[in-house]
Amino acid sequence: MAELTARAVEILRRSPAGRWNVGSGYLVGRRWVLSAAHNVMDAATLLVRRVDETEHPAEVVMVDEPGDIALLSVAGDSLPDGLPPVRFARVDRSRTGQVGPCWAIGFPRWKERPRGPSEVPQRESTQVSGFIPTGSNLRTNLLELGVSLMPRSAGGRGVSEWQGMSGALVFAHDGSGDEFAIGVVVEHHLSEGPSVLTVAPLDRWADTVRDTPWGRELGLGNLASLPRPPHPRPFTSGHVNLSRSLPDFTDRDEAIARAGALLTDRLTETCPLVVLHGMAGVGKTELANELAHRLAATFTHARIRVDVAAAATADAAMVEVLAAFGVPGDEMPRDPGRRRREYQSRLRQGPGLLLLDNVSEARQAAPLLPETPGTAVIVTSRTTLASMDGADRLRLDPLPDPESLRLLERVVGAEAVGRDRASALGIVELLAGLPLAIRIAAAHLVMRRASLARYLSELQDETRRISRLQGEDRGVRSSFELSYRSLRPDTARLFRHLGVLAGGDFTAELVARTGDVDDEDAERMLGELTDRHLIEVAGDDRYRLHDLLRLYAGERMADEESASARQEAFRRALNWYGDRLHEWMSRPGAHEQPPADAITWFADESLNVRANLRAAAQAREDGLVVRIAESLYGLIFYRAHWEEMEAVKALAVEAARRVGDAPAELGSLIHLAEARRLLGRGDEAPPLYERALEVVRSMDDPGKEAWVLTHFGDFQCDLDQPERALDRYAEAQAIYRRRDDTAGEIWLAAHIADAYRQLGRHADAARVLEDAMAVSERRGDRDEIVWCAWHLALAYDGLGRFADAEAVLRPAVAFHREIENEAGLATMLCILGGIHRRAGRPSDARRAYSEALDLLVKIDAPTRATEVRQILANLPEEN
Repeated sequence: MAELTARAVEILRRSPAGRWNVGSGYLVGRRWVLSAAHNVMDAATLLVRRVDETEHPAEVVMVDEPGDIALLSVAGDSLPDGLPPVRFARVDRSRTGQVGPCWAIGFPRWKERPRGPSEVPQRESTQVSGFIPTGSNLRTNLLELGVSLMPRSAGGRGVSEWQGMSGALVFAHDGSGDEFAIGVVVEHHLSEGPSVLTVAPLDRWADTVRDTPWGRELGLGNLASLPRPPHPRPFTSGHVNLSRSLPDFTDRDEAIARAGALLTDRLTETCPLVVLHGMAGVGKTELANELAHRLAATFTHARIRVDVAAAATADAAMVEVLAAFGVPGDEMPRDPGRRRREYQSRLRQGPGLLLLDNVSEARQAAPLLPETPGTAVIVTSRTTLASMDGADRLRLDPLPDPESLRLLERVVGAEAVGRDRASALGIVELLAGLPLAIRIAAAHLVMRRASLARYLSELQDETRRISRLQGEDRGVRSSFELSYRSLRPDTARLFRHLGVLAGGDFTAELVARTGDVDDEDAERMLGELTDRHLIEVAGDDRYRLHDLLRLYAGERMADEESASARQEAFRRALNWYGDRLHEWMSRPGAHEQPPADAITWFADESLNVRANLRAAAQAREDGLVVRIAESLYGLIFYRAHWEEMEAVKALAVEAARRVGDAPAELGSLIHLAEARRLLGRGDEAPPLYERALEVVRSMDDPGKEAWVLTHFGDFQCDLDQPERALDRYAEAQAIYRRRDDTAGEIWLAAHIADAYRQLGRHADAARVLEDAMAVSERRGDRDEIVWCAWHLALAYDGLGRFADAEAVLRPAVAFHREIENEAGLATMLCILGGIHRRAGRPSDARRAYSEALDLLVKIDAPTRATEVRQILANLPEEN
């Protein structure tokens, strides 16, 4: 207990009158000290003195005067590093019982050493032990610590020799070896005798400050409950998406103990990171999942797993984590920066454990790591991830023979192993301690009800296979084959077809389409595969296939069916995705506002869609890549997943080029350029636009060429290159004039004016738009007139011609109000509000912005609504 005892401190308080008082406290973090509030109130000087007699200046961080609890911040570089975190608990007073044994270390008056009258008093420490009855002092909500230590009688009437013990932190054992801080000693009532100290419980204070920076650092959102219930019960926490804890999980005690300590010892001071690495099938994910379950009492806010290998990008994995936190798809932040901030914010809300599964490179995990203390991370990988800084690494090896035998026994039954222990030991020796192979073999034994001796004989017949079980992946495949051969023919065929699926999980409907069977048969066969442990249930109507089993299924497909059969199965799977997407996204307006059912479906299937799209590109199924990518645009744009957009459209560009689909390549190039601009890599986009011009010119479509030139110019304006944009616009204008396309010229005029305004040439912008407006009015096209009007208002605004700007904008406002275009009307009102604001008419500006805000809230445009709220907040009041 030396580590704990060294953290008891004296609280030295000098009053404004110069009098020194001594109290007790406890170092609960590297610079945080808990004490009683009355020890620190009205202090002229405040010091913390450690047992090594070093003294450190302290500041009061917070005081809970009614609860008599205070938190101090201690200065000084000599404070110890690497202190294990103090764990806190609340006392459950809903039933009678007692908490303890309990202990506290303090500095009472009866331990004071003789000192001079002007010197700071110094006291020796004392440790008290006892129990807390849960039924005492219920009305005052205080605890009563009965102690066995009795100090000598007080020297004067009415003076307690326990004086100075106040502020001592009280710890309680939970019966399993763990110790928790439950309260602070606050006073001693002489009437209760020398054996009872009054303790203020920490739970109410902890609940109040749990979301403060120091509360998160101290883990105050992670209160255990004492006394422990007499029988274990499931522990639940806020956000959990773990697989169930396996009842037959075997040993790994040393790895669990070491990993658990690494993940929790400095949780309030840092972000613990443990990499579990080892060969495929060795049980990394199982161990990480079990460890996450066993640490439930520490990580009460969240325990979340994400399969990093299944995520196309770190952003996609981040979205999965946010979804596990309960963020619905329609509330997912669309801006990558906001999404990252929301992600980190969720991690900061309480003690959490993040399981990053199947990481192959450190760069995949780096964006997902927490930035502030309170969240620990387990990474599983087939490599050591040597470039991942700040990680503790644990290598996971195959089970030794005794543990392998124990695992087999837990699955097939102790009675079966007891009847033929020699054969059971022979089996696990041949399986080389690989948990995945042992589990599959044991499941096969249970399914067939075969004797251990007969099963051992079958393994021995596979001499080449068994020789590959010495740490090689091929041994795992051989174990898969044993289960596969026991399947009914139709189920075996379906299992083979699962090998063409590239996603992390799948539904029965997809499996039925891929295997060309009806839904009822697919459900039945999936049930059989689940029973054989060849697939696992991943959720409601969702199944998962282990990556090695997926490879094995693909091998069986290649060995037992023709190449054309495999190709057709793969195409059926891709067409299932393509048909679902086309059904939704071919509806009018779907790319601007995807149907709600499409959004919900895509939230579950997005990772699988992209994985299959990558596989299709590798297989040169270019037509299907183009088809799926085109349907994905609206959904990805809606979610504002620009990394996803880049990945999908890069595949689509190459696929369209290979099949000679110029329109598809053109559209994908524009989308790819936009994605890279939004990702902050705009310098990579000009070559894409140059290629887009090559493509569109090969199509002999001047109108489309002018459209591309205009968008290229807009892009260059976004890159703050308006001079280059004007060159592009001039090329587009020449095309429109050659084609006598007046409508195109009028549309282009607004883009040209925007570039002029960006250059500060507002008069030129106004001239261009006045000319376009005159043409529009002669043509009598109201849409064109309104288009020119609101852009012209912006030009007049830039010239300071506010009355002209308002006059020309009014018809545009009326038009959008008349046609009930709420999004367009909100834009017009924002422009009008800006004109009023710059003209010095804040009341008029407030009316315009307020109406715009109502519309933006109504149409669910949160980003724009936030911008308008900020403008309204900054508007001055009119004199």
